[in-house]
Amino acid sequence: MRHIRYPQFCALARAAEIVGERWTLLVVRELLLGPKRFSDLRERLEGVSPSVLAERLERLEHFGLIRRTILDPPAASTVYELTDDGRNLEPVVEELVRWGARYMLPPRRGERLEPEWIYLAMRACARRGRAPACAFDVRMPGRRRDLVLHVAGGPRGTRVSRGSGPAAAAITGDARTMLGLMSGALDPGVALREGRIRVDGDASLVAAFPGLFDVTVKSA
Repeated sequence: MRHIRYPQFCALARAAEIVGERWTLLVVRELLLGPKRFSDLRERLEGVSPSVLAERLERLEHFGLIRRTILDPPAASTVYELTDDGRNLEPVVEELVRWGARYMLPPRRGERLEPEWIYLAMRACARRGRAPACAFDVRMPGRRRDLVLHVAGGPRGTRVSRGSGPAAAAITGDARTMLGLMSGALDPGVALREGRIRVDGDASLVAAFPGLFDVTVKSA
């Protein structure tokens, strides 16, 4: 298979040669979320052929960005995981997510959305300066299990982490609704009245949720 190649002695050109082919950055995204089997990647990257996925993995392995490892028993499955060099792509991916978030809306027909992708978007778009002093637990139903996140704001910005934590309110809603809330495209009060979210705890705090993020959505 022929690969992208630019006749330029430029670091950006070289980076684009390594991670700029179709599906490659999405493979990196999935492995940033944790080690995965080949079958896991196929399931998450709907539309990629087995041969293309195998080639992308082989190329990432060639450049030392991923490696194969065997999980401990009882799983004993071969999985792909990022190396330290591969993990160095994390801030690059987060900045691309932060930039790309402005072009997310409206969603295109038939597009898949996973809660963990919203987790990445929340981390990337978390407000970096002073944020509202409030904290939420966020629950998004998934295909196999719910994803629970802790989102907390303060003078040093917003922190987003997996799991629950000290919070005055817990918000439950699907991934698309959470994207609307964090981007400011969906008013929290409207979402609450329409039953698109459930709030356990102090429901009045939900109005502050969009302020925990810094997302500028461009009109289509």
